[in-house]
Amino acid sequence: MSNKLNILESKKLLKEFNYLVSDIEFKNEYAMEYSRPFEIAVRQFLRERPLIKELCRNKFGSQLDPEPEDKKKEGEPIHIPISSETGVILFAGKKDEEDDVLILEVDIDKIKKIYREIVQKTHPDKVNSNALNNLYNKAMDANKRQDLLTMYSICDELGIDFHVSQKEIDALKNRIKSIKGQQLFFERSHLWAWCENDYDEPKRKEIIQHFLLNCAPSVKALFN
Repeated sequence: MSNKLNILESKKLLKEFNYLVSDIEFKNEYAMEYSRPFEIAVRQFLRERPLIKELCRNKFGSQLDPEPEDKKKEGEPIHIPISSETGVILFAGKKDEEDDVLILEVDIDKIKKIYREIVQKTHPDKVNSNALNNLYNKAMDANKRQDLLTMYSICDELGIDFHVSQKEIDALKNRIKSIKGQQLFFERSHLWAWCENDYDEPKRKEIIQHFLLNCAPSVKALFN
């Protein structure tokens, strides 16, 4: 592939990568905001169905018991175990886990050079811009993790020239594929489906029923 095509392909992929990262951030916030209401809806569903509640007790244990008043404050931890095991998740960007970053064997000097160029345009001591300062913080984190792909995406936003090798393009494609898989997983979750049916209470109850069947299959007989 010619250098020109290489540059165009890398810029196209980096734009897609930046969009997907923004979407992950949105879904993280979305899940954080609505996981608590979903938990409350599950509790209400079970309060109205004591037999199902008892059958779910093997899965949830004492977490199904009524919450003390002092535990109902905004921001308290979720008690019903909502996790990837059941398909209802606090959507995981996994920013600090190794499987979120495709580690490349890169030239440390190359990373340092790119980082210096980013810092010159974004350092809080040099520019008074929240947007640029946020890119500085993002670059600083990427530099610590030697995450060259994220460094490239910042360069693309800032208009800094860079060259991406074919191996790095392949790694970027793999990262995009991984993020899309996470998106699909979340959009198939009970939490997402429950939120998307905001004005359809029968459908919401059906989703909670399916959630409980996944958590505690022993309740199936009571739903027949």
